[in-house]
Amino acid sequence: MLIAILAGLATSSVSGIEKSSLVYVFFIAAPFVICLIAYREGFWLPLVVQETGVVLTLFSAGLIYYTTEGRQKMFIKNAFKQYLSPAVIEQLIQHPEHLKLGGERRMLSIFFSDLEGFTGISEGLEPEALTALLNDYLSAMTDIIHEEGGTVDKYEGDAIIAFWNAPLEQPDHARRCVRAALRCQARLAEMRPMFRERLKKDLKMRIGINSGPAIVGNMGSHTRFDYTMIGDAVNLASRLEGINKQFGIYTMISQSTMEQMEGAFPVRELSRVAVVGRKEPVVVYEPLPPEDFERRQSELAGFADGLTRFSRGDFPGAETIFSSLADTDPAALAYITKCRELIDHPPEEWHGVWVIMTK
Repeated sequence: MLIAILAGLATSSVSGIEKSSLVYVFFIAAPFVICLIAYREGFWLPLVVQETGVVLTLFSAGLIYYTTEGRQKMFIKNAFKQYLSPAVIEQLIQHPEHLKLGGERRMLSIFFSDLEGFTGISEGLEPEALTALLNDYLSAMTDIIHEEGGTVDKYEGDAIIAFWNAPLEQPDHARRCVRAALRCQARLAEMRPMFRERLKKDLKMRIGINSGPAIVGNMGSHTRFDYTMIGDAVNLASRLEGINKQFGIYTMISQSTMEQMEGAFPVRELSRVAVVGRKEPVVVYEPLPPEDFERRQSELAGFADGLTRFSRGDFPGAETIFSSLADTDPAALAYITKCRELIDHPPEEWHGVWVIMTK
């Protein structure tokens, strides 16, 4: 009874094939060793009884493991293989205690991307060509998101929605998210000549990123659900993706994300915007690859000066500065139009906020 109990305790306290194999070998051999030692000392012990007890215990433990932990691992793989990279799934399998399948409140970094003018592109393609194009594009972007530890929430046509810091905690989630965005833009730039041959036009992607609290977990009906997120922070990330269009740029992050990535990447402040559905304005930034930031130091300093004048209501002065940058900076060109609009129709009260009227 003692050796059978010890075998059961040992096999239940270890996990993994290697450790479990060592336990099995040790306890199956133990009765032989014990009986040999007893025989040399002049005692007779029932070998078959001990061996039978050990084998039955280990067999039962293996069966219980298969029906509980083995089933749990299979469930984790099936539940998350659509959203996570294999490396992250293995972490979940090794540490299932980190997983909460119900809805929970988490600080997330949220990624929304969309292709510019894709509706027009899709109308000019055959269904087979459109499917091949989307598969190539989505595969390349998803690989980068997974490499950075992100969770793909869903695809909506050409749009990608992803987030970081769930289901596993990632203290550097904002940094990972912004790095994924910059890598996705660089990868698309590499693929652009190939897409140009197929489409006869350039393929460009807008990305919006925000970090904030959201509810994440399994949501849906009792028979069909997704591991997804909801909350105001999610809505803001979606809005930022669309606001890129206003400034003629392709990657935008919120102040919250900028603060949480702790200076991992250089940024330039773009504006203080009020978006549809939110009362409080949000300061938004454009993250830049370090080499671009170094190359554009003079231009970015001029843009910052123009933004300062714009914020305090000096629209003619801001227009003059932005006009000197308009040939190389789409955001400066957008500000020229805005300054002229405000000069022609001066606001009664000016708080330095660019009100975005469209989603």
